[in-house]
Amino acid sequence: MHEFRHLLAVLNTASTHQVALQRAARLARKNNGKVTALLPAGDTAAGVREAIEAQLEQLKSDGLEATLEVSSEKDVLRAVLLTQHQHAFDLAVKEPQPHTLADEVFTSLDWKLLRSTRSPVLLVRSDAHGANAPVLAAVEAHPSDEEHRELNQDILDDAQWLAARLEAPLHLFSAHPAPMQDPMHPDQDLNALAREFRAACLELGAGHGIPESQVHVASGPAELLIPQSADSLDAQLVVLGTVARTGLRGVLLGNTAEQVLEKVHTDVLVIPPRRSA
Repeated sequence: MHEFRHLLAVLNTASTHQVALQRAARLARKNNGKVTALLPAGDTAAGVREAIEAQLEQLKSDGLEATLEVSSEKDVLRAVLLTQHQHAFDLAVKEPQPHTLADEVFTSLDWKLLRSTRSPVLLVRSDAHGANAPVLAAVEAHPSDEEHRELNQDILDDAQWLAARLEAPLHLFSAHPAPMQDPMHPDQDLNALAREFRAACLELGAGHGIPESQVHVASGPAELLIPQSADSLDAQLVVLGTVARTGLRGVLLGNTAEQVLEKVHTDVLVIPPRRSA
């Protein structure tokens, strides 16, 4: 489980309202943590640098350890990866990059970051949420290998940790394939499959104190159902995992986490697979 004590807030060079910085500060306050605010090299919109420095001074006067790191790299991805290499961060916090037509052909900045980073990434869209808005942990109830089993545990551990500090209820969600989606078991009864996945989810949930009423299972593509579940619950945060992929296949096919990012309307915490020391 990640403790999220040292947070990297990737600053928005085009706005005086720094959503990532404020969210990182909120989490750091609840965990005796510290925040490093990363400003990529290059031009910054008028007044933005002054606004950033004023916000950092306010955070420090409120008792939070907060510093500004100005990168030598103009490229945001390179700036983040270089800073992560130079320092040990538990979590990177960033506003999502606006989706553009070029992203239909080339991998977007956020996708590249998720595939390359050494730490979990929290993509934040807003710094305000309704009271008691839940945290939704999205898992694969029947993982096919040890990597995905470990990822399930990391997702639930981190979601539980964050829910406690955000004073939010924790919900668990898993999609199961319809028989036509499962080439290994095309004739399997849908009800039996649903029962099997729900039993697996209840077991996972019980291990993290999640009551049965907060465990949700649905049939269909996860990349569609996770955003739907988040919307129906009015979740403030979705926690899911990603398995890194590179090369031509990585350019042509985004994994579930990346497809969810395009459809979900809330904040998303993406957990990378465990890395050997």
